[in-house]
Amino acid sequence: MTVLVYAVDLGTTNLKVVLFDEHARQLAAASAPMQYHRDGAVVEFDPDVVLASLIELIRACAADADAAAAATAHIVITGQAESLVLADSDGRALAPGISWMDERSVDEAAAITERFGAAEAFAITGETEAVPTWPATKLRWLREHRPDILAAAHHVLMIKDYILLRLTGSAVGEETTRGFTYLYDVPGRRYWPEMLEFCGVRPKTLPPVVAAGTIVGPVTPDIAAVLPPAESYLVNAGALDHFCAMLGTSSYGPGAVSASAGTVLALSLVATDWTFDPASVLSFHAGLRPGETVLFSCADSGGVALEWFREGIAGGLPYDLLERELQERDHRDAPLFLPYLTGVNPPDFNADARGAFADLQLRHDRIDLAYAVMEGVAHLLRRNIDAIRDAGEPVREIVSAGGGTASRFWNQLKADVCGVDVRVPDEQEAACRGAAILALAAAGTLSSIADTAHLHVPDAHVYHPRTTPSTRARYDRFDDALSRLYGGARVQTHPEGEER
Repeated sequence: MTVLVYAVDLGTTNLKVVLFDEHARQLAAASAPMQYHRDGAVVEFDPDVVLASLIELIRACAADADAAAAATAHIVITGQAESLVLADSDGRALAPGISWMDERSVDEAAAITERFGAAEAFAITGETEAVPTWPATKLRWLREHRPDILAAAHHVLMIKDYILLRLTGSAVGEETTRGFTYLYDVPGRRYWPEMLEFCGVRPKTLPPVVAAGTIVGPVTPDIAAVLPPAESYLVNAGALDHFCAMLGTSSYGPGAVSASAGTVLALSLVATDWTFDPASVLSFHAGLRPGETVLFSCADSGGVALEWFREGIAGGLPYDLLERELQERDHRDAPLFLPYLTGVNPPDFNADARGAFADLQLRHDRIDLAYAVMEGVAHLLRRNIDAIRDAGEPVREIVSAGGGTASRFWNQLKADVCGVDVRVPDEQEAACRGAAILALAAAGTLSSIADTAHLHVPDAHVYHPRTTPSTRARYDRFDDALSRLYGGARVQTHPEGEER
């Protein structure tokens, strides 16, 4: 019997479906933009439009690949975690979904911190601080401003939970996403009763928690009627997109740091021998297998910094021109850039920090400044790598995926600055590939997620560090400028390649 996997990625910017065969070979892909309604701090979406779009994307993939009607099909869900949906007893949304980008709950986040304290909440939720991103803060806002909706809710869900409910009729919450709610006791593997009470959430409205890669069940007859013909459809709970991407790029293991090179700079790694450290700057979450812990950090000022400069400052500087000019110049006397355009960035968490150029001279042009921006992001990456080492975790390689990896110059620069190999797999759909591997393991096609011997493995390019005295001196100047301008917490740094 042929096995097909439709990997669904509920992305912030785009909804995506990638069709894989039983060897994790990509057969087809389709995407559509995620649609939002924005009004000031409010960012909402229609959950039913999301569901309808996903069904159309599945149909498009099946048509492109001429998918066999005799196949056993699996639908596995990955993507964003935090966006909130409240549904009635029939599983229908009671109101527009609230995106994680929505910032209406700033005051409620502060109230949560005042009530519980950041240190206590960190030990329970795995998150270093309460911010409007988390569903808990939105639920507290609903309690204060729309108690009618909260009272009517039969299901309190995140977007992935809602799609699983609509596909199968079963309400479940996949565990790797629970730590992004601020409602979940990660070490205790249960919801946090005191936080639920403070946010006005009835425990019975929350979905039962299942492990990553759990088969939730078959699709409902109504859903089966609008899907492409198949022998059967089973739905898999999947896992968080960042953790699926680790699996999809063969970086789900000790010593490998998965670093996104997209809009944000997100880092994740499997902890080797983890115990909670209140001084840590890394959040912690349930991993893909029982008993595993994944450490996570996310800096907003990643690739968005280069896009801001390229489009907003440099008049749409073409990527190919930039790449060529960067390769041809000596950058030892380029200016420095502090990539704190969004303020707070781990591992420093300094709310007063701002973006800044330093050591500017009249002779510097847009290529020099573009280099400074790219190097600044590489310096931020190194600060986070140092924080991981300070937490006692070895770092043997950085595995990078995302749009920024198209720049070979930037990949090499990150290796040079961090003093560690940077591996870039030739896989544009890493999260979907990882989700597909989870589904194949659950289906019995693979004995486990580590059983990858018979899978198609994407090629990869490894960038070895070419660290020089100039590289080290420029990082020291960056560190000094950050300290002098904004002070704040400074992580202990390590010589390139040295492990604690």
